Amino acid sequence: MIASPHSRFENEVQMYLKSEISKMQNAYEVFEALAKGFVRFKDILSKSQVSSSPTLADVIDKLIKMDIVKKESPINDELNKKKAGYYVSDQLTLFYFKYIYRNLSRLAVMDSESFYDKFIAPDFEEHYVPKAFEQVCKQFLIRKNRSGELEDSFEKIGKYWYDDPVNHKNGEFDIVTENDDSYIFYEAKFKEEKLDKNLIWNEIQQVNNTGLICSKYGFFSKTGYKEIDEEYKKQLILFTIEDLYR
Repeated sequence: MIASPHSRFENEVQMYLKSEISKMQNAYEVFEALAKGFVRFKDILSKSQVSSSPTLADVIDKLIKMDIVKKESPINDELNKKKAGYYVSDQLTLFYFKYIYRNLSRLAVMDSESFYDKFIAPDFEEHYVPKAFEQVCKQFLIRKNRSGELEDSFEKIGKYWYDDPVNHKNGEFDIVTENDDSYIFYEAKFKEEKLDKNLIWNEIQQVNNTGLICSKYGFFSKTGYKEIDEEYKKQLILFTIEDLYR
């Protein structure tokens, strides 16, 4: 519907953006940088070839106000501008700039199936869908929290910035909730194999290595779980993909 000539949504993103940002310079360059995974301000500035920091800040601010781009700061360091990240929040726009825009000349001369197999399929299944699933799980938690259906309610949800002294690196956990200085770590797995206690334990150990102390550990699994002892479940929150539709 989008990745083939004369398809229903072939020009949907371009037409929408032209009507909304026709007078905004550098927007396409910013979208390209974001679609490639550059989320920090300094990296977007470097990779997008926008002329200056004030110009980039102005473009990003306008895109945020349009609800096409969102800014996320880690819940444990919200005022640190260096750790803030920018993301394309509209999935159709993200898909377009990630796979279509940079390959428009190829799409015009290739069979649509061949185009999909070469330029979309490998990354789509391995990276795009799992990240989208992660966002769906986050939205699920927010919705359930608002309606009072979660046993472990929270006041904040988002990314958590960590320093890993064991492996000498730093990074982010994508879904962490906080309530009264108590954290719950969530991991979303969009995989064909079921999660077992060994995989879950490895995830928990990785979290503990960073120094993040959690009251519980939550998991979302596309295909469910196996070999989870009842006693072990007491510190776990286990969701299946079916739970998202209840």
